[in-house]
Amino acid sequence: MFGTIGHARLKSGGQPQLEALMQEWQETIRPQIPGEVLQLVGHADGKPEELVFLALVQDEATYRQMAAMPEQDAWYRRMTEQLEGDVRWEDVELEPSPS
Repeated sequence: MFGTIGHARLKSGGQPQLEALMQEWQETIRPQIPGEVLQLVGHADGKPEELVFLALVQDEATYRQMAAMPEQDAWYRRMTEQLEGDVRWEDVELEPSPS
């Protein structure tokens, strides 16, 4: 799987808007992405304002196609309105561990 890990700081009071945006993404953008998708959002231990995002899709080509979608870009811009400063991104390729 290929995707990204992001770190960001949530604006005070931004949690409800972020949750609504994440639900919207699941309903509108996720159905357009082929194959498996793993999306997790959490926060650093003891720091609820320090968000951590993980988004993985089936391969790098799918990830690049998703990133190029105009609706993904528009959604991302609305999401960043709930954040302080820039998101720190790290693209990753992860393989499932053997059972």
